[in-house]
Amino acid sequence: MKDRVVTTIKLYNYLIVPVQIELDDSTVEAMQRQILSEIEEKAIEGVIIDVSLIDILDSYISYSLSETAIMAKMMGCDTVICGMQPHVALTLAQMGVNMRGIIFAQDLEDALSKLVKAREHS
Repeated sequence: MKDRVVTTIKLYNYLIVPVQIELDDSTVEAMQRQILSEIEEKAIEGVIIDVSLIDILDSYISYSLSETAIMAKMMGCDTVICGMQPHVALTLAQMGVNMRGIIFAQDLEDALSKLVKAREHS
């Protein structure tokens, strides 16, 4: 894919997306397109989005992550978001941001474990 905005790592049938850039509206949309394209191109069964380096996650970006998880589910993939910082989680909860359908994990190891379990129950 030529329009890559984030580095991705394929591990078995999983796609790990360590977000190491600042996300704005256009970047998160490009990342969403990239993830969905890679799901199709690489026969991905599960996606892990690591947001541990993200200090600010506004309502639009969190909505876009939720939307990405729903789209991935439609393509047969479970999605786990890991590494959310406490102040980000607190802010999103206080704002009432709905992120249903997403599995959350503390770190990458926990995310892989939860993704494997989710795939076993699919």
